[in-house]
Formats: sequence, structure tokens, C-alpha cells
Amino acid sequence: MNPGKGSSPSIRSFTPENLLLGLLLETSRDGYQLNRILKQELNQIWRLSQSQLYATLKRLEARGLLTGTQTASQRGLPRRVFSLTDAGHQRVMTWLTTPTPCSVQLIRLELPARLYILNRLNPQQVSEVITGQRAVIQEGLQRLQEQLSRIPAEQTYNRMACEMRLHQVQALLGWFDKTFN
Repeated sequence: MNPGKGSSPSIRSFTPENLLLGLLLETSRDGYQLNRILKQELNQIWRLSQSQLYATLKRLEARGLLTGTQTASQRGLPRRVFSLTDAGHQRVMTWLTTPTPCSVQLIRLELPARLYILNRLNPQQVSEVITGQRAVIQEGLQRLQEQLSRIPAEQTYNRMACEMRLHQVQALLGWFDKTFN
């Protein structure tokens, strides 16, 4: 794990793909079961319609990250049950153990999702992930402070934008320390 470096685009995105793969680490599930978990336990992180959920599952299957098989249902229509492929397993394990880059929006989406999955599967790993994530946030804060110090005073709007990002990351770090200490 290299907390100071960004991560590859294949494991970072503003989509729920990694979360869905993570939910399949525990066991194979159908779309209805995944939708129920999202709505009941993770709706403050991701709000997906059923059509968005199935479109995402179809996309993951097309990329070879999961497979779907039709199974009989006790209540009418057959269900499609999804399981991780080796590639999907590798991707989600990398996502779970690689700190999120210092982006308030990305951390808001990823950190609770990653901790939810880890807490269910491997609670001993949670503290290591929290430590690595804090280091990334701290490094991002230091980079922004250095960046601000290099912006000339007459560049009012550049300074304003940098100060805003700096305050957001400071607030994130404050929340992080309050939550995890």
C-alpha cells in the first residue's frame, strides 16, 4: 500500500462499481439482494435506482469482473445471481486496501463503503485502512498549504479557490480525527 500515490483509474471512479464488487466478496447475490443492502444499509453513500443497479452489474459482467447465472426462484421469475471472477476479486481487494486520493467527494463515497465491506469481512484490517487514509489526507493538506504559499497575493481568485480546497480538506481531517480517534 502506498498512501502517498494516486491510484489507477481502474479502481477509482464516481460509480458504485467497487462497492457492488465488495458486496459480492462475502457471497454471491442477485440484484434484488444487492438493491436491498444498498437501500437499507448504504443509502447515504449511494442511491441507485434498480435500473442503474442492473446497468452497473451488466457493465461489470461485460468487463469480466463478475459472472451472472440464472437460477430458479421460489416466487416466479428466475433470478440472475452474480459472483466475482478472479479479475473482479483482484480489483475489489486492491480497492479495499488502497487509500482513496485526497478528494473530499471521493473519500465521502469510498471510505464508508470500504469500511462497511472490511468490517463485515476482515475487521482486523480496518485500523490499517484508517491509518493509511489519514496519511493520504494529511499529505493532501500539506500539498495544498505549499501550493497556496506559491500563489502570488495578486492572484486573488486562484488563492480563493486554493483556500477553499484547503479548508475543505482541513474540515475532512477534523471529521476524520473526531470519528476515528
